[in-house]
Amino acid sequence: MLQKDNSSPCVLQSRVLSSVESFAPLPSVAMRVLEMVADSNTAVADLEGVLRSDVSLVTSVLKLANSAFYGVRRQVDSLRHALLLLGKSEVQSLVLSRVMFQAFKNPKGKQKTLMVGVWKHSLECALAAESISTQLGEEDAIFFLGGMLHDIGKLVVIQKFIHEIDGFDHYDSLDEEDGLKMELEALGCGHDELGAMLLHRWMFPTELEQMVRNHHDYTGIASCDRVSQILILANLLCRWVVAQDLLEKGESNEASVIALRGILLRSGEASGIISSAGSLVQMEHAYRKYLMDKVDLLDMLQM
Repeated sequence: MLQKDNSSPCVLQSRVLSSVESFAPLPSVAMRVLEMVADSNTAVADLEGVLRSDVSLVTSVLKLANSAFYGVRRQVDSLRHALLLLGKSEVQSLVLSRVMFQAFKNPKGKQKTLMVGVWKHSLECALAAESISTQLGEEDAIFFLGGMLHDIGKLVVIQKFIHEIDGFDHYDSLDEEDGLKMELEALGCGHDELGAMLLHRWMFPTELEQMVRNHHDYTGIASCDRVSQILILANLLCRWVVAQDLLEKGESNEASVIALRGILLRSGEASGIISSAGSLVQMEHAYRKYLMDKVDLLDMLQM
């Protein structure tokens, strides 16, 4: 746990709060683009006008539009054409990933390894949230955004406290619940609360803050709002899929796979989203297919 030799709980709480306050506000262009993408009435021409003020974002959008994923036969050199080819989630993910890379600057060594793992899971969770919401007919940009940001509190822990937590070298090997317990013992709050605090600092919508704050509330899922329920299930779903794949490689154990499946089924039933083991299988298959469809996007957005 955190070394508290000369620290009282009050001082420790102050340090945690100051760690969040130390992050600079997000670039205004990025925030404006995220707001516009979330608005279903935004015209491509309006989005193009805002993006043009950031050359690096324009470059990223054109690069993705020209990737093999979109099967374009000739080079896309027009920003408007690129935006027409890309979906909202792709534009949103490009902008958000660039903002995250700028906010959490130059990680090295173990710190970088941990951040890469968290970011990979976050992208997979974003796709799981989008996949589930699509299956439910509740498509909205906030699901992808919530998935990408749900573990941002872990990035805060890794960047700000990595050298102060005893046993931190094993942080990435802990399951979610043990990791959360470690954070609570060391810092007095978990990455879910830290993430919500950072989103508040960055003036993201209250709904998104709540999604991040609730994403581990499996037992209370029935009383959560719909967007939080979908994010909770998305987080469990992508963790369960990874655990299954690791089990096939001999890098996981069957007990953890069974435990995750049980939590997922109970949470899904409590929320009314997963009615049976059969519907969970259908949800898993749809998510795996979506992952394959988006493999180029995942590769491009890695840290």
